[in-house]
Amino acid sequence: MQFLRQIAAALFLLLGFVHVAKATDLKVVLLDSKTGHAMHSKLVCVSFPISDPIAVNQPRMCRRTDNTGTATFRLPDTDPQTVKVELNSNNLEPCFKSEAFLLADALKDGFVAKNICADETTTTKDPGELVLYGHQKSLKEALGTTRDEW
Repeated sequence: MQFLRQIAAALFLLLGFVHVAKATDLKVVLLDSKTGHAMHSKLVCVSFPISDPIAVNQPRMCRRTDNTGTATFRLPDTDPQTVKVELNSNNLEPCFKSEAFLLADALKDGFVAKNICADETTTTKDPGELVLYGHQKSLKEALGTTRDEW
């Protein structure tokens, strides 16, 4: 009987540690600005601005989104206050303001950024999620942009 209590206590502690570890993850969810569907296999990079005036380069982490449009990032131990997100896939345009997002909002209740490219929006979010919108340019749009640069 004592052995069963020890196993139960160990499992309880283990599950508690797993739950705590999940709280240190930030999930960036990328949705298509026109349809609201998940954008998979897109490269998303995050950086956590630091207040050190001497540091010129901020460390950056990049991940590809999965089939649900989600890229998961482990938060650094430095307890950052904000996160800056960049979309780094070819011809993928961000449909959100280029600003640093407050981590407290995303971690507590989740946060949905305003879609500035179209009317599609969602209110679906979970704690630890930052929902963003993007637009994948078509070949015609990409060639038009290149032509305009000349």
